[in-house]
Amino acid sequence: MAANGDRVPPAVVATAAGHGHRDTRGPADRHSPWVGIDAQVDPVRWARLLRRAHELALEKGVRPSILRELVVRSWRRAAGARLDPDAVAPRVLDREATQRALVGHPVAHLLPMIQTMLTEATEDARNFAVLSDARGVLLWSYGDPKALSIATAPGFLPGHLCSEEAVGTNAVGTALELDHPVQIFSAEHFNRRLHGWTCAAAPIHDPESHRVLGVLDISGDFRTGHPHSLSLVSAVARVVEGELAREAALRNERLKAAYLEHMTRGIKGRSALVNGAGRVLASSPRGWLGPQVEVPADRGRVVLATGVEAFAEPLGEGARILWQAGSRRRPPRRPRIQIEALGRRHAGISLDGGPDELTPRHSDIVVLLALNRAGLNGRELGALLYGADPPPVTVRAEMSRLRRFLGPALGHGPYRLAAELRADFAEVQRLLERGDVRGALRRYRGPLLPDSRVPAIAEARSRLHAELRSCVLGGGDAAVLYEWTCSSAGRDDREAHRRLLELLDAGDARRELIGRRLEVLGVRG
Repeated sequence: MAANGDRVPPAVVATAAGHGHRDTRGPADRHSPWVGIDAQVDPVRWARLLRRAHELALEKGVRPSILRELVVRSWRRAAGARLDPDAVAPRVLDREATQRALVGHPVAHLLPMIQTMLTEATEDARNFAVLSDARGVLLWSYGDPKALSIATAPGFLPGHLCSEEAVGTNAVGTALELDHPVQIFSAEHFNRRLHGWTCAAAPIHDPESHRVLGVLDISGDFRTGHPHSLSLVSAVARVVEGELAREAALRNERLKAAYLEHMTRGIKGRSALVNGAGRVLASSPRGWLGPQVEVPADRGRVVLATGVEAFAEPLGEGARILWQAGSRRRPPRRPRIQIEALGRRHAGISLDGGPDELTPRHSDIVVLLALNRAGLNGRELGALLYGADPPPVTVRAEMSRLRRFLGPALGHGPYRLAAELRADFAEVQRLLERGDVRGALRRYRGPLLPDSRVPAIAEARSRLHAELRSCVLGGGDAAVLYEWTCSSAGRDDREAHRRLLELLDAGDARRELIGRRLEVLGVRG
């Protein structure tokens, strides 16, 4: 492999790298081709040979025979991409974007479990672990601080892209490229900045779609390199996949229960439940749609890849109910939710006409979901509710209790209100945006959940109150100002009373009333 990026002629083989060593066979000659170091081989001497092989390949364009075939092919890909073997891994996400990407990653909620399984390896052997997304962007790191410090120079830190296309042969990028667990030892790395490392990585797959979700990697000093690190990281990846499969099974059972509930509402004709991975979980009649379909992105009338024309209705958690066009009855309407949260300690909620009052915590959750119509995953919702990083089970328990009341109107993946939604605070906002200040004022019953201490709700409460007050005071309408000063929201507003006094005619009987109120407010002030 020439340093200028030309491909190595396949027939060129050099054995110079093996001179002076009693055994020039690499670990792959004796064991698995995916392992980079043999337990019986001196890692220092083996690293020295690999560095010489790297030098020969890049500077003289030859292929040392001690290299594993997968490494040779990876180096060829790197040379074909004209990568700089001394470059730092590029940063593609800043700190905030990296955190958002991590929060939304399907494996994020399992990181505490991953840390527990890797604690011994990272603390005793002074290794560190990283998790990437499906592109090879690192999102998370964990381990010994001294070990983590070596990741700075090559840029193997959260926010940096570590695919083969970016930095050449490395465990994260090569595991993604080959979709297989792999260990890369010392100068098997294409990038010279990684020659002091040994890395083992394993892809993590979605249990249903089988697509790669990311890669888990454990890295450290090459002197402590051992084939067992590949076994360890592979085992942890399989445990993670098993947990994802267990969660998927529970999710599918919830979806089937929701689908059956829809069936009892009178869906006629052919229908099917399709989850986010495109699996047909249930259908009526059985088998009419096949076991797998491409999930439509939109709701309403769609044409599937099979040519079947159908209606699609979101069910939450990425799932859809599909029913074939031409059914005898149109699809059931979505649930309707009305939320009343202005001037109330607890939100009142009406689901398809049945009024009820929520607990304080469920009031917070429903209002947060109404403010975030696109939905919130468990970590995001937990951070908004508790201001920290609560155990996932805390949020799941609250949502489980809320689901008993909302049923299919509470969507999953992310959590959202899967219903036709009307909320008094949203209606006030819409009326203000239309310029109907009087209509907004009459709909406004007071601050949004005044007792809630959730920062996001407090912010929305202050913003809505300030916008309404600004429109009332700035409109110059005496009738609207009078309504404001008579409301619970504006009865103590001295500026509004002064402005109203300026607008009222000299003979208006209300001037005396407003004057007296101002005197009282002045005393209070």
